[in-house]
Amino acid sequence: MDFDLLPQSQPTASAATDVEKRIKRRRTMLQVHQGFGIATAALMAGTVITGQLNYSDRFGGGGSSGRFELLHDGLEAATTVSFATAGLLALLAPVPFDREKEGVDTVTVHKWSMLVATIGMASEIPLGIYTVSREGYVNQGTMALTHLVVGYVTAAALATGATALFF
Repeated sequence: MDFDLLPQSQPTASAATDVEKRIKRRRTMLQVHQGFGIATAALMAGTVITGQLNYSDRFGGGGSSGRFELLHDGLEAATTVSFATAGLLALLAPVPFDREKEGVDTVTVHKWSMLVATIGMASEIPLGIYTVSREGYVNQGTMALTHLVVGYVTAAALATGATALFF
C-alpha cells in the first residue's frame, strides 16, 4: 500500500526566514549588478569609440597626435572596474533554491556572452599594454589592429549579453 498516514514535516519558520533573507539579498545584489551592467555598456561604448579614434589617429593617417590616448585609458579603466564589479555581484549573489535546467534561455545566453566578454576583457588589458610597449617597432600597427578587433568582439559579446535579458 502506498499511502502515508503521518503528515510530512513542514519547514521550520527559521528555515523559511533564511530563504526569504537570501532572496532579498539576491534581489538587491542583482539590481545593483544591473546598474553596473548598464554603466559598463555605456562605458564600453565610449571605450570602443575612443579606441577607434585613437587607432585612426595613430595608424590611419591622423598625424599621431595622441589626443585620444588619455581619454581611452580612463574609459577602459572605468569599464574594467565596472565590468568586474558587475561580475562579482552576479557571482556572489546567494542562490536561495535550486533551479531546474531546461535548455537554453535568455539567462543562459547572457551568461555565455559574459564569459566571452570576460575572456575579451582579460585579453585586452595585456594586449593593450603590449601594444603600447611596441612603440617604434614595425609590428605595433598589427598589435594595435589586433587590440582593436578584440575590443569590437568584446563589445559585441557585452551587447549580446545585455540584449538577451531585454527580449
